[in-house]
Amino acid sequence: MSGLSGVAGGVTAVTGPGKGSGKTTLLNALLPLARKAGPVGLFSVGVDGALKAGERARAAEVRVEEGDVVLTTDRFARASSARLEVLEALEGRTVLGRLLLGRAVRRGEVTLVGAESVGALAGAVALARSERWAASCLVDGAASRLTQVGALAGARFVYTVRVDRGNLARLAEELRALVALAELPVSPEPAAGALRVEGPLTEEARDRLPSPAPPLSLEDFTKLFLPPRELLRLLASVPCSLRRGFPLLGVVASLRDVTREELEAAAGPSVAPHLLGNPYEVAA
Repeated sequence: MSGLSGVAGGVTAVTGPGKGSGKTTLLNALLPLARKAGPVGLFSVGVDGALKAGERARAAEVRVEEGDVVLTTDRFARASSARLEVLEALEGRTVLGRLLLGRAVRRGEVTLVGAESVGALAGAVALARSERWAASCLVDGAASRLTQVGALAGARFVYTVRVDRGNLARLAEELRALVALAELPVSPEPAAGALRVEGPLTEEARDRLPSPAPPLSLEDFTKLFLPPRELLRLLASVPCSLRRGFPLLGVVASLRDVTREELEAAAGPSVAPHLLGNPYEVAA
């Protein structure tokens, strides 16, 4: 778990591509580190498909200690093995009931139910931080996208992947693109001669750039919507900077019939220093 001490005292999003990449397993494993700074706030974004389908037995739960704060609904608060004190009933409802922030007064397991928009998520995290209910916040990226990182002020993130023989080449390329984005220089103001890009950079927007393209000043890396290969080609040919950055704490790989050495060889030297290991081994 070395390299992840930064989760204590901050806001950390645990995100990754698709279900089964180990996000919730890792989030549970990060809790002891986060608690070194005090009570932890646990959040999710979006509503898990299994919960929507009524398959509660398949829904991921988090283990809370006394003092931890969770985002869930009244329905799942009542069903929790932890006893929760309601701190704030949030505006609006989800398909699973009324959202609330609850503080554990008895340890146990709780099902996280996320806000259905990143704006609502950001508001809930900000409230927990401003009221000092939580010293650290961990966000389970149920939306499986990096976009929620952009909505969280001062957030850092951990990226999880589940790698097997069949997806090794594809994920290796995705990880190279991710690391390249996370390592772009951050400059709040564009340098002289740079083109300030507002909003998302899509393939269509890239095709409208002048030729040859000047250096680009991008809002943040969550606004780049290019396939990994196209993104790497752009970054190799055009100097790019970000006006706002989000630190990458590391990449946690859940390996299936692939060794760490094979993943490092496929992903390349830029990715290898960021690999932190298998979340199931970390949680053991």
